[in-house]
Amino acid sequence: MKAKGNNKKKLRNTDILSAGSKVYAKKRKAKKETVEYIEFDPEKRTEFLTGFHKRKVERKNRTKEKYAALAKEEKLRSRKEAREERQRLADKNVREMAAMLRVSIGEEEEEEEDTFAEEEEEKKKKEPVVKEFKSKTALTTVTVIEDLDLDNE
Repeated sequence: MKAKGNNKKKLRNTDILSAGSKVYAKKRKAKKETVEYIEFDPEKRTEFLTGFHKRKVERKNRTKEKYAALAKEEKLRSRKEAREERQRLADKNVREMAAMLRVSIGEEEEEEEDTFAEEEEEKKKKEPVVKEFKSKTALTTVTVIEDLDLDNE
């Protein structure tokens, strides 16, 4: 069986001899931290006691200014994004128009070729068409003029 009751921590000689220095160190520290002189200023005390409202209003104003600055930055950023979006759309439209012009220039060249062919066809059409109808007793000639311009003749 084990003996009960002897659960105290055994102290070594160095612990016993240095215990006094620890007590004196605490006393020295407490002495250094003590304030030797307190100056009482009634104006500063009044300012502190009556300044709660002023400080509260000042905090509110700083917060308002902070959020106003954030809103301004957001507004500027959104304007910049809108400006960039408009610029992108304008660039896109310019590219599309350039592509359409390139295509239309190619079509105009084809149209010029087509117009020459059409003009030749129109000249053929403008020439009078003569048709003859023969019967046993008579010969009938019919001349058809599609584009009759009386001013030129």
